[in-house]
Amino acid sequence: MFSKTDHAYESLRRNILDGHLQPGQRLRLSHLAKELDLSEMPIREALRLLQRDGLVVMHLHRGAEVAQLSFQHSWNIEEVRLHLEARACLSAAPFHDDASCGRMEHFLSEMKKEIERPVVLARINRNFHTELMSLAPNAFLREHVQELWDRAWQLSSASFFEFMPHRMSRLPIEGSEILACVRSRNLARLDMVLQARIADLTEAWPAAAAAYERRALALSVPA
Repeated sequence: MFSKTDHAYESLRRNILDGHLQPGQRLRLSHLAKELDLSEMPIREALRLLQRDGLVVMHLHRGAEVAQLSFQHSWNIEEVRLHLEARACLSAAPFHDDASCGRMEHFLSEMKKEIERPVVLARINRNFHTELMSLAPNAFLREHVQELWDRAWQLSSASFFEFMPHRMSRLPIEGSEILACVRSRNLARLDMVLQARIADLTEAWPAAAAAYERRALALSVPA
């Protein structure tokens, strides 16, 4: 049964991931309760759940606020997710059929249309990889990958592309290679493609982090 706490949790979680609630923004119980037409109790419980997810920070005397991630911390999460996701995708590959491959083909087509829009492209890319690992037998693994993706979404939804611009044009190419491997049941080749993807991101990360820090410093210095 979907409880009031569940409703508050899902609503607040979606608002954080969609960017309607910004990193560092204060989360006032009375305001949220009025906005969601709930009492403060389910809001408080929902905030505790979101703290567990790493999306909210609870302060003893200042209440709750949307978590702020550093680029470094976000990458640490991404690195773990990428390796777990690769394992999930490999284990799911033998179970894909024409219908699931068709859905992945659709996401690839959408990627090509939105290649210049980082946030939209990030969402489509996530949908593609969610479909790719959707048939992995280990449900806990699938859920954990999604949780890690949520934790880093503040930055990975767009900023990674902003500071690793070559990744935007790479996505549909990688996706086509991955789909070809799934269709041909070539798991060895699929593993190579997934590992090459991780290697490319890992190699690009130091320069991206440096660029991110330079911009953050510039924005913090008065003109």
